[in-house]
Amino acid sequence: MGVGQSTEHMGHTGTPEHLSQVLAERFATKCFTPLELTHFKDNFFSRAIDQGGIKYWNEKILSDFLGIPDSSDSHCPLDAGPVIFRMVSYLGAFPFQNTLAPSVLTFEAMVKVAVLLTERYGKVLRRARKDRIKLLFGSLADVGRRDVGGPRGEEDVHKETDDSSAAKSRVTGFEIDAPANDDYEDEDEDDDDLALAALESLDAIDVFKHDSRIDKKVYEARISVATFRRLLMLLIVIAPLKSLESVKTYTSDLNEARMESVRTEADTILAAFSIEDSDGGIGYQSFANITSTALPYLFDPLTPLFEHLLFSKNLDLTQKSGSDATVTDTIEKPPDGPRSSPSTIMLSGSFESTILKSSVVSHLSFFLSSSTANVNLLRGNMRLHPVFSTAAHGSSLTSFSHNVLTWNAGTLLLLEGVVSESSEQGEGMITLGAYLPQPWKSAPLSHSPTKPSDSSALPCLFELSPKHQLLQGNPAPSVQKPNAPVAYFSTSTGIAIGCQIPPPSRSQHLKPMPLGAGSLTIDASLESATFYVSSIGHNGVFLPPATTRSPSEQTVKRQIDIFTLEIWGLVPEPSDASSAEPRQSAVELQRAKWEFEAREAERRRNLNLKAGAGDSAMEGARWLLETAGLIGDRPGRGGGSI
Repeated sequence: MGVGQSTEHMGHTGTPEHLSQVLAERFATKCFTPLELTHFKDNFFSRAIDQGGIKYWNEKILSDFLGIPDSSDSHCPLDAGPVIFRMVSYLGAFPFQNTLAPSVLTFEAMVKVAVLLTERYGKVLRRARKDRIKLLFGSLADVGRRDVGGPRGEEDVHKETDDSSAAKSRVTGFEIDAPANDDYEDEDEDDDDLALAALESLDAIDVFKHDSRIDKKVYEARISVATFRRLLMLLIVIAPLKSLESVKTYTSDLNEARMESVRTEADTILAAFSIEDSDGGIGYQSFANITSTALPYLFDPLTPLFEHLLFSKNLDLTQKSGSDATVTDTIEKPPDGPRSSPSTIMLSGSFESTILKSSVVSHLSFFLSSSTANVNLLRGNMRLHPVFSTAAHGSSLTSFSHNVLTWNAGTLLLLEGVVSESSEQGEGMITLGAYLPQPWKSAPLSHSPTKPSDSSALPCLFELSPKHQLLQGNPAPSVQKPNAPVAYFSTSTGIAIGCQIPPPSRSQHLKPMPLGAGSLTIDASLESATFYVSSIGHNGVFLPPATTRSPSEQTVKRQIDIFTLEIWGLVPEPSDASSAEPRQSAVELQRAKWEFEAREAERRRNLNLKAGAGDSAMEGARWLLETAGLIGDRPGRGGGSI
């Protein structure tokens, strides 16, 4: 029994259409401020089409208002307008997708869309992001859609609005939202009152769950690869978008080179969903698993995009109190000020990155959080300062230790190379990285027992291409051992991330060993690396990746010839945007340390340990320098670790 059927005995006021309208009214008053609602109304009604007394938006109005390119825009190779319109038409029917989707984009429908896509759903979704993922999947799934009575597109919406009574009638909707498991309806004796109870408490997700119970039809539904790729390309392009910033800032200069980079990143993300095993599309389980764990911030760009609905440039708020707001201009204008781009996250320094293209920065923002807040890298107060690059500083561990071990903050390691022929998966370009939120010269990573799930303090190991995968840091206190630091540096064995460090030996230099689900080792010449990933193992620094793997891929070990190795320092942006002093102070302090290290190195070169001194004096001087950690690789010191 569906919600519409269970409430028919209540009369007209119990129909899904009426309940949906009441819910939208509650959303508007509970989730928006009066000022935001005023702007929202002006944006909607000043552009709405009026047919038969029904005011609504069509695809062109929606795309033009948001600045989303579609096939009619010959100047932009993106064509995401139809995808966004499809998503909005589905979400506008919340929580009755079974009976009302796809929805006519009336004011009430757009209110619900804005609540769901601007992350104001905390008051209406009990499980917040998890339920949002379910809604987003339904809005994108276009395989298995019902064709009863022919396809229902924008033309059908227009025809419906010619007659107000037709606009209020029920529609067939999507097959994945059909009520199911009706054999178990007797288990819920209160189903008939569920919709009204949910409306009273604003716990609308219960209505949604009742209207679209998941059964095998949901698991058989698929998001087509073409649809998802178009959305991914849009998300990559607008990832740096800020509230009220014009989308055209990022879509107006998409030349072929930029588009090729965007397509590459989109394909590496698509590869994470194991499309080759998904019957031509992306299933719900894969979608929910990857987006919730390996790409937790993937849909974040939709928030500032739809926040445009809450600000109208038509309203002149400078008028005197008590006067009516007037429409002064209906043309969208880009915000004043300098043009921004993803590259602004990178501060100037000793080198320019050959890895961090703008599309790669967008990719990173889909899963990396700011160390100061649980928001993605681009939305948080974080900047990247160039610390070390083999292209600029050479493949020298001395240069690495001078630049990296003196950086007194977290770092981002990026590695680009080619998989060698001797590796299990053959040749091919690969890009890897590690997010290390603590300085290299600190004690092994530890976590407060009161905040074991604080993801902003956890490191991670990741692969950007050819297939996105993420190995999150293990929050279990039991894995935090002195012989298993997050990152380790030694002049004899090189760099080790996520490895078990053998005890010191005077007779030989034992190499670090992989531990748990993943590790990365880089040899002392900084010319080759070994990337180890396992789908099992919870006793190491990193947890197994969420990416689905076949039994033959439970453990993958790849030897890599390094082209470029880069280390970027994490620099918090000042909380006061008008003042950059805290950030400048951190960078200046670091530069002072580097200058001091350079002077000390010069002094050590001029120190003649043999001049006028015996062997004992020379050994004493060397012992003093080694004790200070300035030269050598004494057992137990290793050079540095996290």
